[in-house]
Parts: sequence; structure tokens; C-alpha cells
Amino acid sequence: MNDPDTPLVTALVTFHNQAPFVAPALDSVLAQTYPKLEIVVVDDGSTDDTRARCLAYGDRIRFVTRPNGGASAARNTGLVRARGSYIAHLDGDDLWHPDKIAVQVDAARRFPEAGMVVVDGHKFRDDGPDEPGLIRGTVGARLATAPEGRLCVPCYDAVMRGHFVATPSQFMVPTAVYHVLGPWETRLRLIADSEMLLRIALRYPIAFVAGDYVGYRYLPSSISGPEETRGFSWGLELFPMLRFHRRHAGAAHEAAIRARTRTSVTTLAQNAYYRGHRVDRAWARRYLLQLLVASRQPLRVWPYLAGMVIPAALVAAGSRLRRDRSGRDAGARRS
Repeated sequence: MNDPDTPLVTALVTFHNQAPFVAPALDSVLAQTYPKLEIVVVDDGSTDDTRARCLAYGDRIRFVTRPNGGASAARNTGLVRARGSYIAHLDGDDLWHPDKIAVQVDAARRFPEAGMVVVDGHKFRDDGPDEPGLIRGTVGARLATAPEGRLCVPCYDAVMRGHFVATPSQFMVPTAVYHVLGPWETRLRLIADSEMLLRIALRYPIAFVAGDYVGYRYLPSSISGPEETRGFSWGLELFPMLRFHRRHAGAAHEAAIRARTRTSVTTLAQNAYYRGHRVDRAWARRYLLQLLVASRQPLRVWPYLAGMVIPAALVAAGSRLRRDRSGRDAGARRS
């Protein structure tokens, strides 16, 4: 069945209460030009019409249902049932271009050393224009000038500095890599894709393909929340993710993990503090308390939390006092 010239690819599609998106997602998989594809669909305990809409596809898909356990648990359920040499992930609200799997298999043939093939795409929403580019940062810049829009590079350091891939719907992973590294981390509900990307990058180079092959749907109602606060939500999971990663990384990467932790907690605390002053002090106090617990870095969070606890009138009075003192000092120097 797994002819080496045309390897079987498993499209692993996961849904949870996404009935309106079942047909667009599955139709985008069925439209693939790649000729040897199986479709494994996992319904993660939906309570809406998702199951019925999936079952309408009959024997064109292999359908599995499970109690709700999160996206990572659903992916792991699908991995157990996958028969392909490669696993291509699709979140239930995203879309694939018809050539997506074909270009990934071509890249996997060109770069057999790669532990993952990641394609580029665009973000879209119902109430606004599309936003091109799902591969960002230094890797995105290198890919923009890569010959034939293909690149295979070690990128552990780049991933450690910050996540630059938007969605698991961009991923295709050799099944053999999962046999080596193990399943998705089910204790992470928001950024498990960051943990998997980091785990793979620790051991393998990663291949990247330019072009518009994935549509990443932005939904303010998703588990990550609205765009203006989802970075804060992802940030809270970053610290347990890095602690999990220590098990795989070992002592050689401890300094990098510590540096990412320090930089991230300071950035999140500062951003929460400034958002608190501009938008919602009560939200900022709650968030900074959560950040203090999640990061286990109290000395880096306390100053910003204290700034949110002190009444705004006192902060304003202190600012005026500093300005007045600076003005008097400047006047004294001129005289």
C-alpha cells in the first residue's frame, strides 16, 4: 500500500463543536490533487451537529469520536489510527489549498532529513480582509528569498526565541518522527503546537514551503479568545510548556530555556501593566496574578502588580510630583 514513489498520507482532521465548518474543511481535503490520501476525522466530544455532518461523508472518511479532551488528545487519537507514512494535520475551522499535500510530499522527498514540512498561507476572517503570511520571523524572511520557495534549516534557536508558525494545519510530519518523539502534550490546550514544533526542531531540521496553501481562520470565539488578548492567554501556557520541554532538551539547552522564560515574563508583565492603564485595571490585576503563578517568577511580576494595586490617583500624583521636581531641578541648573 505504501508505494515509496507515492507514499500514503493521512489527513488528520479534528473537530470540536465546529458544525458550520465541517463541510468547508473536509471538502478542502477531498479536493487535494495528491493521489494517495486517507482522511481520519476525530470528533472531540462535540455537543452540536458536528458528528452528523461528518457522518454524512460516509466511507470517504474514517470517523472516530471520543470524549472531549482537547485538540492534542484528539490528534493523539487520530495518530493511533493513521496508516500513512506522513501525518498532515488540519484543525476543523481551517482550509487547505488543493495542492497543499502535493507540495509537502515534494518537499519531503527533497529534504528526507526534515522532521516536519511547514507550508505558508494566509489568515482570514468573516469580517475583514485576508492577511498573507503565516510563517514569520527570521525563518519567514529567509524563505522569502529561498530558491524555488523551499528551505530546510535547523531552527531550534529561532523557535525558542518565539513561535513563528500560525497553526498545526500547516504541519506535515513523518510518522516515524512521532514514533521517536511520542504524542502531543495533552496538558497544553492553547500552544501544544509550539511544544511539538520545539520538540521536533530539537532533533531535526524543518522544511518550509512558500506559497498560499493554508487558510487559517480567525475566530474571536475560539479557545484562544479575541485577538487583542490571545497573546496574553498563550503567554500563560508558555511557562508550563517550557517546563515540559526541559524533559526533552536536557542541560545543553537550559540557558536558552531560562532566557526565554525571563524575557517572556517581563514582556507579558509590561504589556499587561500598560493595557491595564489604558483599558482595564481589574483585568490587569487578575492577569498579573495568573502570570505570577504560571511563570514562578514573582520578583519579575510583583512591581507591575503593585503598580496595578496602587490607586490610579496616587500613580497620577506621583507622576506630577516627579515632573514638578524635574522642572525645579532644571530651573536650578539654569540659574
